[in-house]
Amino acid sequence: MNLFRFSVVLTLALALRPVPGVAQDACTIDEKKPNQVKDAASALTKADLPIGKPEDKRKAMLQAVTLLTKDQEKIVAANPTGRAFVLGRALAMIAEQYKDSGFAPVKRGSVGYATDPDGMIDLVAATDSAFDLVEASNPACKAETEESRRRLYAPLVNAAVNVYNQQLTDSAAALVRRGLSVYDDYRLAYIAYNILGNVQQSKDSVDAAVVSFKKMATLMKGDTATVEERKNVMLNIAQLVMSQGESLEGEAKAAKFADATAYLEAYLAEFPGDAKAQGALARAQIASGNSAAAEKVFGAMIASPGTYSDAALFEAGVNAARADRAADAAALFDAGLKKNVASRDGLFNYAVTLQKLEKWTEVPAILTRLVNVDPENPDNYQLWALYYQNEAKLRKDAAAKKPATSPEAKAYAAANDSLLKYFKRMSEAPVKVTFNLWAHDENKHTLGGAIENTTDAEKSYTLKFEFLDAAGTVVSTKDVVVEAVGAKKSKSFRVEVEGAGILAYRYAPLGG
Repeated sequence: MNLFRFSVVLTLALALRPVPGVAQDACTIDEKKPNQVKDAASALTKADLPIGKPEDKRKAMLQAVTLLTKDQEKIVAANPTGRAFVLGRALAMIAEQYKDSGFAPVKRGSVGYATDPDGMIDLVAATDSAFDLVEASNPACKAETEESRRRLYAPLVNAAVNVYNQQLTDSAAALVRRGLSVYDDYRLAYIAYNILGNVQQSKDSVDAAVVSFKKMATLMKGDTATVEERKNVMLNIAQLVMSQGESLEGEAKAAKFADATAYLEAYLAEFPGDAKAQGALARAQIASGNSAAAEKVFGAMIASPGTYSDAALFEAGVNAARADRAADAAALFDAGLKKNVASRDGLFNYAVTLQKLEKWTEVPAILTRLVNVDPENPDNYQLWALYYQNEAKLRKDAAAKKPATSPEAKAYAAANDSLLKYFKRMSEAPVKVTFNLWAHDENKHTLGGAIENTTDAEKSYTLKFEFLDAAGTVVSTKDVVVEAVGAKKSKSFRVEVEGAGILAYRYAPLGG
């Protein structure tokens, strides 16, 4: 379960811009003494101007480093904090020129050091060390060092995004950790922890991933621009912990769900009334032994579904089902479908739950609606096959020892014929359509998925979509052409539409 899909949008978050933050205590750094610090600071001011030749700017940066590293002991004795601050700024500005090499170590003399010119220096580590000295003298100065640190962090984490998207997870983790070595505990470090958590999760290091995602959520706190994103992260952390718990037994299982309970309770203290969190909390409480509290949550939603959105009811239904409360899950799915009659996931989950409850007479109507919105999903035909398997089982005894022409025998034969029909439709499907994205931004809606060609020949497909409101009325339509899908291959698709009130979608059968 990846928490986020990485894209270029993520890299834009690291442009050198002011970062929102809380009020800071005063950071006073004397850049006027001794003369070496004063002259170095002046050289950096000149280098940072938006005018001038690149070679002159670099010369000014190197001059600053030389001034601060010649007679170093005397300068440190006179003004250690001022020297460290100006040196850190100079190194960060110089380091930007080496970002394409991944900030590989360079000779000290090549970046202006007056001592040991042939020795090698890691500019990332050197910048971090300089600013650590500044912040140790006055923690309030973290606000002053943040932008210079970000000059190094930004290209490292942006490179990590790119290699992560190429599935080079080890390289992504290495770049992220290098970026965090100079930028940990700053607001935008949450992006690095997002990547790191996903890498750890992909390697089944779930405990480490949870730690990374929790750090991510902590760093995002207080940033009004990322409130919704942070809420999603926190809810996914709870789901991840509960998924761990489901693979355990006894006290270990209860402990994981107790951890999830505590985390969700803290979430609800910060975001009271969040229906998704309430449903997840109920599931965690049941698994940790507090079923009475869970019954209260699910009971309130079932008793007053009008106060919740369709999405909240469906989410609660999933949590109830995972908590082995099928009756509650069915009631919640049913309530959600009254608010969104064509929800693909709602219909599928409701059908599965009805089968678990053995409410077989209610299943056909739901499956008919499900196949109407999602006709090329073999999983739907598996549900039909299970329905007719039960029908055949129920009719078997009545048909025993009856002639083939009897109503009982005919009914039994018809059930078996339908079972075979839907089993073949499931197992021999020539095409399969799946979905992995259904997102809403006010009146803009994005649907994404993939089409799988299970035949032995290349094919092209046209998906004819209808986008529906709460009552199932068509609001908008759009065709998507997916060309040249290779034999036994898949190809992704994405469609964007605009329309008020769109909640669901359906598509026409592809006809093999």
